[in-house]
Amino acid sequence: MDHSDDQSDFAPDDDLLMQQEIMLLKIKAYNDSSITDEEFQREEKAIRKKYAYKHLGDDF
Repeated sequence: MDHSDDQSDFAPDDDLLMQQEIMLLKIKAYNDSSITDEEFQREEKAIRKKYAYKHLGDDF
């Protein structure tokens, strides 16, 4: 697995916790060859959705 472009998966304003969760998911996928691309994408989408509320507005 090439780690040189891992940061290109994230926008500059992405939450650090979200980045960490996605990186852990990547490690899990790398170590567990039984995880399918569809599973990985579904889990990544769920993580991004969990943190999407931060981009809805600054009215907090």
